[in-house]
Amino acid sequence: MLIHPGKRASLTRGRQDDWDEAREAYLLEHAPGLKEHYAAQQRAFRQIEVDAQARHPDPTPHDIAAALSAEATLPYRKRTEAQLRRNFEPLAVHLPQDIRSKRKRFVQREQRAWNRANPTPLTDERQRALTAAFVKAYAKAARS
Repeated sequence: MLIHPGKRASLTRGRQDDWDEAREAYLLEHAPGLKEHYAAQQRAFRQIEVDAQARHPDPTPHDIAAALSAEATLPYRKRTEAQLRRNFEPLAVHLPQDIRSKRKRFVQREQRAWNRANPTPLTDERQRALTAAFVKAYAKAARS
């Protein structure tokens, strides 16, 4: 009986996922301070998301109406320029997208700043050494 090529790929991918999960668990167990670093990172990133939502909240219908009336008071030429920049999308569609992109930029900027200020305790050479030790242990367990 032949195995379907798609099935073979999914079995291989499943094994790779298992290996990746086992390797990650091994690294967390054997790298000092890595669990704490990841926990602190997750707490900081959740707080950044909350701050981003507070700083750039979703626009309310009142906000959109105010923006539309402000745009309507612009001279014809400026109003046309604004519409061209939006590719003729109505402001009601454009404003929520603009807010989401501002929020995303804020989150990414703050996350990069946190990562620069708090480097991971797992250096590249330490990760390679732990991965080599894991491969030996994993291969031994796979043979058993």
